[in-house]
Amino acid sequence: MSAEHLEVRWRRLEELNARDLQAWTGLESRAAEPNVYLSPHFVLPALRHLDAGLRPVIAWIEAGTGAARELVGVGVFRRSPGSRSFPWPHLSAYLSCHSFLGGLLLDAERLDAAVAALMRAIGGLSPWQGLVLPKTDCDGLLARALAQQTDRRGLPMLSLGPQERAMLDMSQCGEDMLRELLGKKLNEINRCRRRLAEMGELSWHCMGQGEPLPESAVENFLHLEHQGWKGESGTSVRAVPAEEAFFREMVARFDAEGRALFTELRLDGRAIASTCNFISGTMGFAFKVGWDPELRKFGPGMLNEIEFIRQGRERCPQLTMFESGASSDSFISKLWPGRRELGALLVPGNRLAGAAMLAAERLRQSRRRAAEAADAGAAEGLSESRGASVSAAAPGGASAAAVTQITSTGA
Repeated sequence: MSAEHLEVRWRRLEELNARDLQAWTGLESRAAEPNVYLSPHFVLPALRHLDAGLRPVIAWIEAGTGAARELVGVGVFRRSPGSRSFPWPHLSAYLSCHSFLGGLLLDAERLDAAVAALMRAIGGLSPWQGLVLPKTDCDGLLARALAQQTDRRGLPMLSLGPQERAMLDMSQCGEDMLRELLGKKLNEINRCRRRLAEMGELSWHCMGQGEPLPESAVENFLHLEHQGWKGESGTSVRAVPAEEAFFREMVARFDAEGRALFTELRLDGRAIASTCNFISGTMGFAFKVGWDPELRKFGPGMLNEIEFIRQGRERCPQLTMFESGASSDSFISKLWPGRRELGALLVPGNRLAGAAMLAAERLRQSRRRAAEAADAGAAEGLSESRGASVSAAAPGGASAAAVTQITSTGA
């Protein structure tokens, strides 16, 4: 039996018609790695409002020929003439300022074939000599498929700057999970909840996901997220008109398919904490949060998250996992015990590009070790001048953990 024919077409955004966008949305529901940040409902508003001047390159991977073509993969890329980590011209997966996860959108049933087709496309006469995929799961299905394909071609593949991302297994949600995670701290949190309840009627609400999202939910979120330091520093969604326009369009698109999910903690009917989330496949994605800073001492944002853990399994029975989108030092990491590691995957298209990539990485590592040695020497000199002893870090210790060359054992 012959292998299925897959073809990669390089397309422009303006070429895509309504039928193409429908196929893209359908692909999202079959993706090997669910990702709302690669949904057309996210990408199109982001390109329209946040990166209006960008002309992305879209890898459109199809199975079959002629009228029988079926979309099995989409990648949205920026063109790069080269960078410190990948010195040759390459494609870098598009991330907006509000994209918390990168990668490619590939059909789960054709993952290996789609990756192989993409590798062929960048390994031939393409003007691009490789791919850079920021904020991608370093041990996910996509990374493994890429590792297999690079192994088969005798090419290296690197993962740079891995960082932990908190995840929530929805099957574990409930009071038992909270007790196990927080112990006596949960008693203190519950005391804050009771003190708030003494001020008025306290209620928790989960909205969307099949039911039309109330317009008040969007307005309440934008108001709360704009409060406090975010509004003062101009980093809230509402602080920048283009970002608010992006947000409203994105929410409307996801809501039209029943894939927006907002939660609110209310005091006497007034929202005092809000979260904005979206759904792709069977996975939820936390986007942003907001709370009333005047009630900071009661921790309304924390109480809202606690209630989601307490009731999430019953309110969202179709979801298996929730992706936090948060940095490793976020408070959510203390509440969501699951973990995955995200990093930038560097994938060369040919041996020369691979050699240049490895040379750039060796140079980066060498410079880091030299800087660490200089810092250690300065610290030692300072400690001697103070009559104290300071242990110097082992040269290369930090940098060795910051890069991994990925190989596949399944090739």
